[in-house]
Amino acid sequence: MSTSKVTQVIRLLGELNLSDDPKRQLLDLKSTLFTLPATGMEGLHTNVQLDPLFDSFNSSDGEQVELAVEVMGHLLPHVSPQEVVQRFNGELLRGLQHPHEKVRSLVLKQVLQCAETEAGVASVRSHHNLLIAVIRSLGDKSLGVVKVGNNTLVALCRQNSGLNAVFSNESVTVLEEVMGRSDSCRFNVYEFIVCVCLLGETGLSVASNSGLLDRLIAEVTTGDILTQLNALELLTPLALNPGGMSLLDRGGVIAKLQYLLSLAETDPMAALLMPGLIKFFGNVGAVRPWQLVEQYGSVLVLVLKLAAGSLNLGDPTLQSVAIQTVAHIGSSHDGKLALSKCRSEMDEVMEVLGSNLRTGRSEQRVAALEALTQLLTLQESNMSEEVARLLETWWAGLDGVNMDKVMEVTQQPFLDLHCAALGLVNTLANLPWGQHLIHNEPGMVEYLLDRSTESDKAGKEAKWTVVESLVKSPSSPHVFEEEQLTRLERYYRQGPFYVEAQVEVALEGHN
Repeated sequence: MSTSKVTQVIRLLGELNLSDDPKRQLLDLKSTLFTLPATGMEGLHTNVQLDPLFDSFNSSDGEQVELAVEVMGHLLPHVSPQEVVQRFNGELLRGLQHPHEKVRSLVLKQVLQCAETEAGVASVRSHHNLLIAVIRSLGDKSLGVVKVGNNTLVALCRQNSGLNAVFSNESVTVLEEVMGRSDSCRFNVYEFIVCVCLLGETGLSVASNSGLLDRLIAEVTTGDILTQLNALELLTPLALNPGGMSLLDRGGVIAKLQYLLSLAETDPMAALLMPGLIKFFGNVGAVRPWQLVEQYGSVLVLVLKLAAGSLNLGDPTLQSVAIQTVAHIGSSHDGKLALSKCRSEMDEVMEVLGSNLRTGRSEQRVAALEALTQLLTLQESNMSEEVARLLETWWAGLDGVNMDKVMEVTQQPFLDLHCAALGLVNTLANLPWGQHLIHNEPGMVEYLLDRSTESDKAGKEAKWTVVESLVKSPSSPHVFEEEQLTRLERYYRQGPFYVEAQVEVALEGHN
């Protein structure tokens, strides 16, 4: 059966150019292809002729073009991407200039597949015009096409030979031409440059030597506010990369950003950059917390004051951004110790988190729970008496919040609030002092063992995760009674979605 269908596909492709009704022919092709099993498609590899299908793109009929794209998309996975690039280079070039974005995306996806092997990269490099056309796709009017083009170029740059080809003098000139088309095109190229920088030291070096990274860095402190914000957002991932951070530091970027942050209290224009600046330095603090304390201590204090609400710059959203940033910094062992150096400011932040948890709006309560979960989470391998005491001190500093309040929130019907509260309970379940809080809270263990409180998948998984943490913790046997541990272990073994068997007894009554 599959052999006859393969023959039919080959025949339909061969007759496509001769057909008076190409749409009908394409529909027949589509229906035949979609009934072929995967094993049957293997016979197409050596026999398929794609030329007629590429020719079907040359139509002003949008429906015909979409049908051709659909059929081509079903055929191409069964033909070597490298073979397609070599046999149909001219057709691919025309496809990249096609007015229909689905055709352009299809071609780019094929080149992307080719770029995933060393031989494929060599094939793209040898078809220079195709490489240049892919680079030009960064200036496409369709964001979807730009995204595939970016992914394709990044894939090429994973191989040193591809990296050198994409950043040759001619290629860089083309990148600069694309940048000159519009602001959005310029930032499409910048985004690609940052992606290359994040590939590793070689990518960072080549991108830096092209001069394009310097242009992005310059955008942070020049031009209008929107341009600065966009540039800052693109540069933020580089702060997570040691080489990228060193490059930014050497270029004086960090000092400039610190200066802009210091102006925020007096300069309304600088204040507009605050969310981006806070996130930037938050990423620095998350990866290198001691560097944030020692070199940019004033920045850390400013972020903590914003989170605590003791510094008001007129934008109410800044406090929530600052709280998220503090939690991000404090998500690591060293980050917690770094934050502890600003004791009074952290005390104020904990008071605010407690207040938000008690009386805040629903989204504020969720944010407070998520921030506390990050701040109090500590991997067992990083557990030390110093940090354990610090976390217990932070917990005690929550304004009027204790375990009964957390238990109250876990029983809220709103899934986001409910699961965020269980996430915090899970964090406490991994800390010896937190286990004592759970054990000593009346009804808490019974609540954890009661499956009837959860109707949603997320809630069932969240509660089971708490039980898992208690069962696997080496300190649990020193906190919970043997009978409690036995029940917790049974709950854990049964899994998150276990349903108790219901035994119904029918009683026959007398009429």
